[in-house]
Amino acid sequence: MIKKLIAACIFLFWNVPSFAQSTADSSIGNNAFVSWAHKHAYPLQASDKATDDKDLYPIKQMIGDARVVALGEPAHGFHEPLAFRNRLFKFLVQHCGFTTIAIEGDLAQSRLAADYIAGGRGTAKDAAAALSIGEPAAENIELLNWMRQYNADSAHTIKLRFYGMDIQMIGFPGGTTPNHAALDHVLTYLQNVDEGAARRANVELAFYLTQMSVAKYPALSLKDQNVLTIILENILALLERQRMVFINRSSKDAYQWAHRNAIAALQRDRMMRVIPPDQPGKIPPNAWKAMNARDAAMADNINWILHNGANGGKVLVFAHNAHVKNAPTTGGVWDAFAQPPNSAGEYLRSILGNNFFIIGSSIAPETTTLQANSLDKALLQVNRPRYILDLRAAAPSPEVAHWLSLNRPMQANKVSFFMLPVSTAFDALLFLDKDDGK
Repeated sequence: MIKKLIAACIFLFWNVPSFAQSTADSSIGNNAFVSWAHKHAYPLQASDKATDDKDLYPIKQMIGDARVVALGEPAHGFHEPLAFRNRLFKFLVQHCGFTTIAIEGDLAQSRLAADYIAGGRGTAKDAAAALSIGEPAAENIELLNWMRQYNADSAHTIKLRFYGMDIQMIGFPGGTTPNHAALDHVLTYLQNVDEGAARRANVELAFYLTQMSVAKYPALSLKDQNVLTIILENILALLERQRMVFINRSSKDAYQWAHRNAIAALQRDRMMRVIPPDQPGKIPPNAWKAMNARDAAMADNINWILHNGANGGKVLVFAHNAHVKNAPTTGGVWDAFAQPPNSAGEYLRSILGNNFFIIGSSIAPETTTLQANSLDKALLQVNRPRYILDLRAAAPSPEVAHWLSLNRPMQANKVSFFMLPVSTAFDALLFLDKDDGK
């Protein structure tokens, strides 16, 4: 069960029919927020039918000089947030100095997409398929094709970059198929720059590569775990010690990918080492440690992308609300943890401060089962099909600011909820109609 909590945000699909009541006030505060939001909402065009970018300029004013903007999605795979993400990224590239997008996908597997938009071989569909489980999203294919066309234009001297920010997907519960893409990339690179080192690394890793599955990895003895960690650290140390030699034998870009994949392999190792044993039908209280390790790794990868991979520009991050929010994860199923897991957004806020701007999002619900105190229901009551709110503008309205400061439920993938203090978790809120004009 716990593996569902870790891999690919599968944990967010759990059905949580009841959860702790919000500390929110009565409907008086709710009504004040809805009234304020109706006046301060910036309406948006449907992403699939937009005729110009005029409605996006308020977002430019909101984000100001922030070098990293995080756009959250309330559910994976829904068209509306993906379509808006594409539209927003194009706007940020054309008007705000953004050069890079980082999505909640495996960093190692994103190399195919990075090469494709740089004019490499293959197809956008193949590159998008490597980023997700199941059929590649049409919106990802559209984004990659647009980025490739942009980079092919000689007038654009600064080229766009694409990255996954997540550590390697560990698979589904009970899975026994080894999964070690990050290490594969590193070993292939070593084969090209130092055959002897590659041969030694392959020998040392031979046994461990067969154990890198959801079922087998946590079953390694402590001795084997320690040996594996030492091997991974030694590979990273080799890359750093031989940096100039290896760059001369390959390229700076190839070296940077190999070096980061070596770090990603260690990040995954750290996460796997703290995954507790399964408890059938229960969530182990210490499972928060693995979630923290994953989100800390994502934040570290984003910070690296900003300073090393963004071509001197700014970065749009796209991931689930649960990862981008500047608040720990509490409520519902997550209350089983011994302590609330921290999100990547919290880590990034501590690293980047005001250079980090967070946009949370909500989709119009498909049912009427939302709690009266939920954020999603209040956003729906604003009675606008698509809009964005700058939450910082609520400061002069004490009643609204208080409403936003309280813990309240927010939907996660339509079937789950977490609790969060809205104005702490997000700088702005995006609301999208469920059909977005399609």
